[in-house]
Amino acid sequence: MMPRERMMRLAQGKLPDRVPFVPTIYEHAAALIGVTPSEMAKSKELIVKGQLEAYRLYGHDLVAVGIDIYNLEAEALGCKIQYFDNKSIPSVCSHVLAKNKEGLSELTVPDPETAGRMPLLLEAADAIKREIGDEVLVSAAAIGPFTLAALLRGFEPFILDLLRDPSYAGALLDFATEVSAAFGKAMVKRGLGVAINDSWITPPLLSPKLYKNFVLERHQKLIKGLKEAGAPNVGLISGGNTQPISEYLVQTGSSLIMADHGVDLAAYKAKAEAAGITLRGNVKSSLLETGTEEEIIAQAREVLTVGAPGGWFVFGCGVVPLDTDPARILLLKKFAEEYQYN
Repeated sequence: MMPRERMMRLAQGKLPDRVPFVPTIYEHAAALIGVTPSEMAKSKELIVKGQLEAYRLYGHDLVAVGIDIYNLEAEALGCKIQYFDNKSIPSVCSHVLAKNKEGLSELTVPDPETAGRMPLLLEAADAIKREIGDEVLVSAAAIGPFTLAALLRGFEPFILDLLRDPSYAGALLDFATEVSAAFGKAMVKRGLGVAINDSWITPPLLSPKLYKNFVLERHQKLIKGLKEAGAPNVGLISGGNTQPISEYLVQTGSSLIMADHGVDLAAYKAKAEAAGITLRGNVKSSLLETGTEEEIIAQAREVLTVGAPGGWFVFGCGVVPLDTDPARILLLKKFAEEYQYN
């Protein structure tokens, strides 16, 4: 099967010919073509070149286009981004609402077609889709509403807002949800899948109670709206141990959620499968840099043995570290290709 057919069969609840292999390749694509993440983050041509090189090399079953995935919307709304001459990932270095929370009333939803680097990502993902979209599904990365709200306000002030000024926190989350929806719909317009990245919801950064009370309904609204707009798939990606909120994540309507290494994968898989949601199970991404081949294979075997039976499962390794030896990724792919469904 081609990667596109493999993933579409999985989404229909059918077993594909093998377990899909879905590493997340952002900054690693920069290393593959010999540029820094900051250089790639500011260049459509380099994003396209890097992602196509990664796909040529790894032939993975889903291509998610992004680089500094938590910065684009925040930058378009006035946050300052620090770029680097070295291998560091660009990062937010000032929060537009940190000293003036009432400035929220002055913010407007940025136009993804013209604001900051948002059109750069859209154009790059569109070009990649035109090049390889007949054989593999191509998604683009958008920030989730909680993480965006925290970046606009600053994480600690926003957590205090949730507790002390819930009306304001709710208004900020509503605005952030609108921003995520606008960017996502611009992706859908191009026939792209949407990967909503909202890792700051992960406990202990956010408690399960606060997720349920403040974020769950907004995730549901966002994902429902994107699907109604025609999204072929909408993933909700949150790294770390999301086990404490897994019962809520399977209620979001997402097409795919992630169980990072260290969770109770069997329990997670049971919840996702019951909800008809594809689960991505990961080996620990840092293991690709620091582990031995024996350790990588042992962890891959553990993940596949627990997660793969019955389908509704893809195999990954989180965000691939920048300088990962490509041979390590190919080792994981070979192991997935040789795994037999029970």
